[in-house]
Amino acid sequence: MRRAMITGAADGIGRALAEYCAGAGYSILGVDVDAARSAVTGRDLQAQGAQIRFLQADLGDAPALDLLVAQLAEEAPVDLLIHNAGINAVGRFETLPMERQRAVMAVNFTAPMIITAGMLAFERIRPGGTVVFISSLSHFVGYPGAAVYAATKDGLAAYGRSLRVALAPQRIHVLVVFPGPTRTAHARRYSPDNSREDKRMPPTELAGQILRAVERRQWTLIPGWGNRLFAIAGRIAPRLMEQAMRKIIYEKLRGG
Repeated sequence: MRRAMITGAADGIGRALAEYCAGAGYSILGVDVDAARSAVTGRDLQAQGAQIRFLQADLGDAPALDLLVAQLAEEAPVDLLIHNAGINAVGRFETLPMERQRAVMAVNFTAPMIITAGMLAFERIRPGGTVVFISSLSHFVGYPGAAVYAATKDGLAAYGRSLRVALAPQRIHVLVVFPGPTRTAHARRYSPDNSREDKRMPPTELAGQILRAVERRQWTLIPGWGNRLFAIAGRIAPRLMEQAMRKIIYEKLRGG
């Protein structure tokens, strides 16, 4: 049986990914900080016939991250590693607490690099396997009001692109995903306007597109035509998109 490891697997996109992976015949190793939610997700998926268990870890805590890497060294190798866990800090950059900004960098950017390096060092990613990095549509259009989050997602995209070249001799594939707004509690928590939440992509749809991209050995994925159009606009008319994102997000965060 193929094996998948997913960070942030207890809820939202991570849970949807776990469900899709289980349906595709993977056993699942989830990593999450929320023990209670992990237990619920584990029971729900096991009731559906999935083989899933969780390791608890705060990816923003350096000692906890080191312990997790040591635990992973004792686990069986995986065919699919998905770096999904992420947090945000929204508001005016100069007023956001530095502790929160550092946490965003640690969870979103530092943890995926350390986990990947550790699993490669201990040969815990099988040849022919895939590493997936969940970046963000902000890579193309910016994210005023969440500059640190956007920076970490840009960093993941660059890391994944470079790692793809380095891992080619081992036949380990790398996919970078650039999702737009998704219908999750995470998005609801940080968005300044949830009045059009029903227009956001359901996490199950995103998970399905990611798994199909893994099977096709794609290098990148921008899920959804609307997101692809936004990405194209960000490339050819960056100033126009900056003005649009300022109106859509930043001015609402500032209260007008």
